[in-house]
Amino acid sequence: MADTQGRLTFVLDENSGGLLHLLRQARAVAHEDLIDLRELGIPAGTLDPDLLVKLGRHARPVLVTRDGSMLEPVIQRGAWRDGGVMLFLMGKAWGKLPLAELTRRAMFLWPSLVAQAEASAAGAAWRVSPTIPATSGNAFRLVTGQHAAIS
Repeated sequence: MADTQGRLTFVLDENSGGLLHLLRQARAVAHEDLIDLRELGIPAGTLDPDLLVKLGRHARPVLVTRDGSMLEPVIQRGAWRDGGVMLFLMGKAWGKLPLAELTRRAMFLWPSLVAQAEASAAGAAWRVSPTIPATSGNAFRLVTGQHAAIS
């Protein structure tokens, strides 16, 4: 199980479409807290259960993925629970957005995503709306896990 102390490590998967570079350029979070799977030594195409187990070995991992079906197979749910990885699932609708629009929406929601992760316990999972709501906090729907309310 991952540490519950210390800073969160935001991990973007191979489907992030250049978002990692843009978030770093915008200094959204400190560089050492924002990485991709390759930087962790996890190759693209790693099966989801293996990915969740490997991420669970790192301190306070938060996976941001466009794989909205990450938790559907039972075996993946077990790996997710065992690893304590926090998930932000950006479903199929995100994948249909042009890259520029995907980036704009993700950049808008990023501060709220970070706040939601900081207020949540290890193992929480959220679905991220592809639309920009009136308040950015309404963009996240708890799938499972524990969280504290953010203000």
